[in-house]
Amino acid sequence: MNMYKYNDLNENTVLVTGASGDIGLGICAKYLEQNCVVYALYKSNATQLDALKASHPAGDKLHIMQCDLADPQSVAALCSHLAEVAGKIDVLVNNAGIVKDSLFASMSFEDFSQVMDTNMLSVFRLIKAALTLLRSAQSPAIINVASIAAIIPSVGQSNYSASKGAMLGFTRTLAAELARVNAVAPGMIESRMVKKVSRTVVRSVVSSIPLKRLGTCEEVANAIVFLSSSASSYIVGQTIVIDGGLVMR
Repeated sequence: MNMYKYNDLNENTVLVTGASGDIGLGICAKYLEQNCVVYALYKSNATQLDALKASHPAGDKLHIMQCDLADPQSVAALCSHLAEVAGKIDVLVNNAGIVKDSLFASMSFEDFSQVMDTNMLSVFRLIKAALTLLRSAQSPAIINVASIAAIIPSVGQSNYSASKGAMLGFTRTLAAELARVNAVAPGMIESRMVKKVSRTVVRSVVSSIPLKRLGTCEEVANAIVFLSSSASSYIVGQTIVIDGGLVMR
């Protein structure tokens, strides 16, 4: 399904982290529909990104780059390269994230720390390094991808919930300083990650969703693209929940 065309996004430079996951791929595809120049970051596997580049009509505008967001030198090299080839970043989508689930009593400090570093500290690290590139754009927008786990309890995910909760607080404060910073909080989205979840658990969650279905990566991407367009120019420091009404219940 083609989405509304936001003319102001035409030829914008967009940087997407966590681009090789299902939601990341959906985000990249939607920005390509808007005729943006998309820099898609991955850490270890670019197979699906390569397939998107080969199959999408605007695939020549997709630039696939490897970057370890936990490594300050890797992030600095990325921003140095973008300064040379693009000169600015119009839109930054912080979508990279991992899970290392277990009940708190059995969770190791390493698992807690790694999730916090990847999901939250890497966001700080990248925005800090990319600040000059963002300020070089006319109306830069930052969208942070959080989760409803930041809003409602998620048993076995104290590390993940903490990282996404921190992201929402960070988003509001950063918006007070930089203006166009917002977040989205997806619920249970149809993806490879959700396919690993017990079907019994999925059915239980779906029964609590007013729409009685899982969300799609496309629906998450549509909201993100909207938040980066001039159509949302007066929306600042907000979190858009994309969960079919689950949190509302």
